[in-house]
Amino acid sequence: LEYIFYRNTTMGATTNIQVAVRVRPFLPAEAGSKSCIEVLPGDDQADLSNGGGGGGQSRLTQGKSVRIGFHRHQAHHPHDGHTQGGGHSEGHTFTFDKCFSGHATQVEIYQTLVVPLLTACLDGYNATTLAYGQTGAGKTYTTLGPNLSGSAFLSQPTNGNEQLNSPEYDSVGILPRALRDIFIKLEQKRLSLNGSDGNSENEANDNPAANGEASELGIHPTKSPVPKSNKHQTSSNGENLPFHYQVKLQFLELYGEEVRDLLTAPDKAQPKIMIRDKNGDAEALGAVEIPVSSAQEAMVCLTRGMLRRVTGATSMNAESSRSHAIMSVIIEQTSRSFVEGEGKTLVAQRSKFNFVDLAGSERQKRTNAKGQRMKEGININKGLLILGNVISALASGEKGKFVPFRDS
Repeated sequence: LEYIFYRNTTMGATTNIQVAVRVRPFLPAEAGSKSCIEVLPGDDQADLSNGGGGGGQSRLTQGKSVRIGFHRHQAHHPHDGHTQGGGHSEGHTFTFDKCFSGHATQVEIYQTLVVPLLTACLDGYNATTLAYGQTGAGKTYTTLGPNLSGSAFLSQPTNGNEQLNSPEYDSVGILPRALRDIFIKLEQKRLSLNGSDGNSENEANDNPAANGEASELGIHPTKSPVPKSNKHQTSSNGENLPFHYQVKLQFLELYGEEVRDLLTAPDKAQPKIMIRDKNGDAEALGAVEIPVSSAQEAMVCLTRGMLRRVTGATSMNAESSRSHAIMSVIIEQTSRSFVEGEGKTLVAQRSKFNFVDLAGSERQKRTNAKGQRMKEGININKGLLILGNVISALASGEKGKFVPFRDS
């Protein structure tokens, strides 16, 4: 089970933190095992299964609750994943805001959970997704995809629906998809507000963001998946365009009790990073923010940072993350307008989209960790326990309730 916490400051006080559960399918080494978990639809849900068409062939991908520890009688359920009445014994049912079965795709996860947050972030609100779960549950896979597949996803053009129907397209994580769509939407806004600024006569024709081909986030690919750059944002007088934007990246790692900057040049001394509260938001003093002009450039930075992240092998995961990673996309937008009699108006907004990939909780007797790996596991579990207490306090909705941010 992988838990995905997602927070959007535009939602009401009772829904600003929501929890989705994703059940990963069996790995090759687990083939032949019996499933002990099932995703159940909510009472108010329509048919959310893939493949429709009746005949019992549909596979439920999305629901509202999960049943754990049940026994399924095969005579009543000949088709894997198809939910019918009866045929179960025992088990415990848990309800969440969203539940996704092993049949759910990366596209479905992105469309359901991330696109609404991305839209709000572009409107100036902060948003966060947080992947939480046992080691090997698929947290890094959901966030980045396998082997940082997002780099190829962003750099390769597509014809028609070839990319949509390919396994490579489906495996890309939510972060590369969000980076692509952030630049597409910002470029659409720039072209809409600035019009032709004289820098590129055929820019609107060459840019898919301008001709509507990328109008549906996360679904329709583009001839050139992201704008080449935002270098055309300056006019002859430098700063008089109606709209200007800049995207920056910050990539931090929490290893033990130490915060590390994964985007600092390897040949430079690692600065000591201090976490401080600033204007109601946490600020990492000493951490660098790298400006990027395209989604491809952003993925290169994140790939470089991921290669420096601490990983190690355990009995449960050959590439276990031994640290918590916080990947932040910072969006700065500046809008200028002129009203006769009132003069120029300047509106600047800064928003941040945090993608948090937590190290997985683990049991020493199952991971067989020893020495440094065991110490890392102890620190990981301690941090996750405190984080759970923080989330519980925030989700309680009680005014004035103490939130133990500084217990770690």
